[in-house]
Amino acid sequence: MILTETQIDQLLHQEAITEEWPWSTNDEQVIDRNVKDIVAEICRRARLKDKTEYGHYGSGYASYVDCWLYRPDDDFRISPGNHYHGLVILFSRLSPFFVLGQGDKSWDRNGGTIYLPDYEFVDVIEQPVLKDLVPLVTTILTERGLTRLHKTDLDTILPAGVLVPTILAQHVLRHFDALFYWED
Repeated sequence: MILTETQIDQLLHQEAITEEWPWSTNDEQVIDRNVKDIVAEICRRARLKDKTEYGHYGSGYASYVDCWLYRPDDDFRISPGNHYHGLVILFSRLSPFFVLGQGDKSWDRNGGTIYLPDYEFVDVIEQPVLKDLVPLVTTILTERGLTRLHKTDLDTILPAGVLVPTILAQHVLRHFDALFYWED
């Protein structure tokens, strides 16, 4: 995918790059309600649980919703306790695009660990139980009007001088960074 300079500028100004609803509203509550509805459908149809981050990780701004899907059973469990593999969907808040990857989480009363999504995690899904979910999840998302982007769609390097206000940035800024960024 090659974003235009105008689209890159819009993204970095937190403006939608589509005329499609709900993104065209530029209303985060409307967009997040739509994502919540989609996540609920995925969980229902695939018999999954989710831990979805709608609150911008508690500070700043995230141009995406981070959805982590898992099932609390041995197929998803990494080790005893609450330590699981999960399928990750990053939903763009500014366009009808999403990416998939794999992320691990653990939690207990003393805290936990979490993945941080970045360009390198896109399309990396190694666990067979997660790979098996991809066709159904992708079908649901496509039925809901979303388009999956792959790493190759997002690997174009941003033009010189474009600065993405993100704490997730790689040394080389790519179209991924313009679509999926988190500023503190």
